[in-house]
Amino acid sequence: MKDYRSSHLDAQCPAQFEVHYTRGHGHLYWNHFERPYLEKLFARLGRDCPGRYLDFACGTGRITELASPHFAETVGIDVSESMLAEARRRMPGARLIQADVMTDPPDVGTFQVISLFRFILSAEDHLREGVLKWLRTVIAPDGVLVVNNHLNHWSITGLRHRLRNIVHGRRGGPPTEQHIETLLRGCGFEIVDAYGFAIIPPWRDTRRFPSAALLRMERFLGASKRLQRHAKDRIYLCRPI
Repeated sequence: MKDYRSSHLDAQCPAQFEVHYTRGHGHLYWNHFERPYLEKLFARLGRDCPGRYLDFACGTGRITELASPHFAETVGIDVSESMLAEARRRMPGARLIQADVMTDPPDVGTFQVISLFRFILSAEDHLREGVLKWLRTVIAPDGVLVVNNHLNHWSITGLRHRLRNIVHGRRGGPPTEQHIETLLRGCGFEIVDAYGFAIIPPWRDTRRFPSAALLRMERFLGASKRLQRHAKDRIYLCRPI
């Protein structure tokens, strides 16, 4: 296993992962944008698509914990036992499975709602495709896949990332929305709705904008669906096709 999966096996990974959401702009955007949006979304999906919920690559259970109260059964899958140990502490009632679906996919049945966060950007092409194709086999015909990209190609932060790669002679960059749409369609999903936040570049631990002013500006800009397409973080709602 010499790809994105191996980066999550270290025992220190859970603490390193969680720190992003406890300070700076990661904390700001999680508390004021991503978490409130997901709480409303999962509450709606729990009413419209009641039944079983799967959080794939669930990690420490950050997303799983929000969705779990709205579904009859919650299942989380991750390759990392250290990540799952933290998730079990947060959600002792959830069914959490250590598994690598690329080599030994578990028999878990089908799900009405599936989430896949912080995966599309970081995983290699073969891993993205393999996981999405497996998820297509376990989603109900009328189910919903909620997937995110936490570094949008067309955001200001994505532009900085691409310019840095050019300066250092590196190829590639964050995926475009068209690339993500093509990837999802090739694996049996279509995007039916999207949401974006972090239009203003989220410098993590510095305070170039006071928090209150940043929030007001972000909410004002984020009211535009067109501007949301240039947000750093994008969340897509998908249906199986």
